[in-house]
Amino acid sequence: SCAIARQVDFVVRDVWRDLYARRWKAFADCLRFQGCEEWQQLYRETLFGRLECTLEVFDREKKLGFAMAAMAARVQFEMATGGYVARYLSASEVRPENISHDENYRLRFCPPSACASLRPGLRDIDAKTEVPPRGSPWRKTVRTPVYPYRVLEGVGDLRVGQGVELQWKMQFGSPFGWWFGHLEELHIDPDRKTALATVTFRHFPANSRWYRLAVRFGDDELRPCSS
Repeated sequence: SCAIARQVDFVVRDVWRDLYARRWKAFADCLRFQGCEEWQQLYRETLFGRLECTLEVFDREKKLGFAMAAMAARVQFEMATGGYVARYLSASEVRPENISHDENYRLRFCPPSACASLRPGLRDIDAKTEVPPRGSPWRKTVRTPVYPYRVLEGVGDLRVGQGVELQWKMQFGSPFGWWFGHLEELHIDPDRKTALATVTFRHFPANSRWYRLAVRFGDDELRPCSS
């Protein structure tokens, strides 16, 4: 009957979804967020390298400057090696990085706590013009998809002493990376829409200019960090 056929279809879809998620968890998280359901077809497209997802890669190119950071890239599976090819989103030209299957733990989708605000994958309705911060030497503006270029708004439920991730970029026109640190101080403004935080990055030496940063956040303005 039609009812039995529908039930079988649901079971088959769930089986393919589970198979997909076990093999490519970060890809599955991305596709689920975007409402994809044709998991058998998605499995085939991913296996043959015909599907790309915007993911975040930890420890980009294993360079010290990207330690404890996650950077946005367009990632696809490479069947010949069983690994991945990551093409980093950047205002300047960057060579792709090959990531082995054993290092698939370096891949993740947008953090769950940020998904609702950043809305990754909704490119068509989320384009905006990125404006340089006040006093910046940058002069040009570019039209970019919001994720992962958008400033995450809100103060959230932060607690002093906890681990946090800071949105940060080296150059205008590039997307934000996420940089892991510890919340040392937090002063929430009276309107509770903005706050001033002091964040420490303990993987840097204590005498480094990057060890401790003061960050004002909460609205959608792009600001320089101050040490």
